[in-house]
Amino acid sequence: MEWLARQKVAYLVTYPSNLEALLISCREQQIRLPTLCQVQTVSEVLQPRVRALCQEVWGFGVDDMYTCQETGYIALQCPDHTHYHVQSENLIVQILDAEGKLCPPGEAGRVVISDLHNFAMPLIRYDIGDFAELGEPCPCGRGLPVLKNIMGRVRGMLTLADGSRIRPDFGGPNFREVADIRQYQVIQKSRELLEVKLVVPGGLSASETRNLRQLIQSQLGHPFELEFSFHEDIPRSAGGKYEDFRSEI
Repeated sequence: MEWLARQKVAYLVTYPSNLEALLISCREQQIRLPTLCQVQTVSEVLQPRVRALCQEVWGFGVDDMYTCQETGYIALQCPDHTHYHVQSENLIVQILDAEGKLCPPGEAGRVVISDLHNFAMPLIRYDIGDFAELGEPCPCGRGLPVLKNIMGRVRGMLTLADGSRIRPDFGGPNFREVADIRQYQVIQKSRELLEVKLVVPGGLSASETRNLRQLIQSQLGHPFELEFSFHEDIPRSAGGKYEDFRSEI
C-alpha cells in the first residue's frame, strides 16, 4: 500500500485476495491513493463483497479478467455490467452439466474450452477444472457469449449434505469483528466436517470460538461440524494464489 502511494500509480492489476487486504488497510488507516483510477483482478474468484469494498474505499469498481495458464484470456468483464464476455475470437467455451450436456443460461457447470490458435498443441474440449454459470445475451450489443458467474476451481466448491455444490463466501472481514483474525482457510474434510485454519495472535477465547462457529454456520446455512486449528502463517500456493477454501472430498 505504501509502495503504491509512493509510485502514484494510475492502474493496478492484482489478485482479489491482495486487493481486499489493500482496501481494508486503506480504510483502517485512512490512506488515500488519489492517482489510482482503475483496478483489474485476475487468477482468483472475485467475490461481490470485494467489488463493493472497492467502490466504498476507492470510489470505483473492479474490472475482472477470467484467464487460465493454458489459453490466456477466457472471458473479460463487460464494461457496462459485472458479467463476462467470452473471447470467442480465440477459443470456444462450453458449460457442461454432470452428464456432459450443454447447460442453459442460469445453470452452472464445468468449463470446457477449445483453443483456436494453439497450433503447437491444440486443446480440444479441455476440462480446466472450473465451474461457471452461463448467462443470457448481453444488452451492450457486443454479441459475445456471456458467463454470468465464475465460481472457480472444483476444489473450491463446497459440497452440501444433499450432494449439491456451492461456491462459499465466508465473508473474511466479518471474522475480524469476532477476533483479531489475520488469515483463515477452511478445508472440507467430509460432507459434515470442516477444518478451519486460523492465524490469530493469542488464539481464541471460549466466547470468540462460539461466535465464530455461529458466524460460519449461519453463512453456510448448515450446521457443519467445525474443527479449529491455529497457525503462524497460511502460505499461498506456488503460483501466488490464496485459497480461503479448499475441498478434499
